[in-house]
Amino acid sequence: MKPNELTREIIGAAIEVHRELGPGKPEGAYETALACELLLRDIPHRKQKPVPVVYKGIKLECGYRIDVLVDNAVVLELKAVEAIAPVHRAQTLTYLRIGGWKVALLLNFNVALLKEGIERFVLGLEEGEPTAAWGRMPQATARPAADPAQEPPCGANTVDPETEPLAREVVSSAIEVHRALGPGLLRSAYEACLCHELHLRGVPFEHGRPLALHYKGALLNESDEVNLLVGGRVVAAPRALPEIKTVHEAQVLSQLRLGGWELGLLIDFNGVLLADGIRRVVYSRRK
Repeated sequence: MKPNELTREIIGAAIEVHRELGPGKPEGAYETALACELLLRDIPHRKQKPVPVVYKGIKLECGYRIDVLVDNAVVLELKAVEAIAPVHRAQTLTYLRIGGWKVALLLNFNVALLKEGIERFVLGLEEGEPTAAWGRMPQATARPAADPAQEPPCGANTVDPETEPLAREVVSSAIEVHRALGPGLLRSAYEACLCHELHLRGVPFEHGRPLALHYKGALLNESDEVNLLVGGRVVAAPRALPEIKTVHEAQVLSQLRLGGWELGLLIDFNGVLLADGIRRVVYSRRK
């Protein structure tokens, strides 16, 4: 399979993983799930491929490992970060140079749409490839499909009657916390105070609720964590962000979908008015 064809297959597999897990999960979960998807598609690959460093003719085992090497031809570097940094690109190019491969994909799964997190790197490849060392994949190549994890998070606003009172309690408690503390503190401070306020009000909640991750029936070693699950129904996600982005709402939506809950509240305390920092995220189960 030529590099262009192989990268298209890999991107298709990565989109399927992102569709299932959504953003905001541990990098290891994406690596395991992607390896599973490549196996299902009969695409040969190897996880955690060692990369020796040759220095002045001497091979040194320095502990470098590639996340996934596909068909001994395409290097995959997987991330789950707020934004790709220059060092991530430099690292990917270094792997190509020291390993003698020609093509790499840097995939950041912590995005609302995976096409926003795909970058392709090429070193000395023929068959009409771009001459630039790296670049974003064209949108048409990623071919994102419609799915619940990638749709606009704030759709319908109506949830069942038992959930709405819990949501009102969470918002009222968050307003009280913001009134007392103001903006500019760490997320952990707001989260701790929100837990205390809910406790004072007698509102039941679970703090740091583990969320098991599965991929097509297989349990992954890594798990996610729900900041607050209020009354067993409402996912509350306290944050202290410079700005709320689509990916932050998508992270909450993916937890709702994976956990089987209907309503999430993304609460950004880092603003003058808390009302401007609250996003209501609803997951409507499809029949």
